[in-house]
Amino acid sequence: MSNRKLANALHREAQEEAVGALAADDKSTCYPHQSWTGDCADQHAPGGISRGIDERADLGYLRGN
Repeated sequence: MSNRKLANALHREAQEEAVGALAADDKSTCYPHQSWTGDCADQHAPGGISRGIDERADLGYLRGN
């Protein structure tokens, strides 16, 4: 898949999650790793412990940080 498709998906999912339209567990992208979830699944702790990192990163992304 193209980098543009990934970038668009990262942005869209961050926006959807911020307004509560998408649960963190349903995302197909990983904002901290800037990748598809399947590409970095082995780098995450079981049970979604890294979810807090995703939420903080998404909020910073939406603010332009």
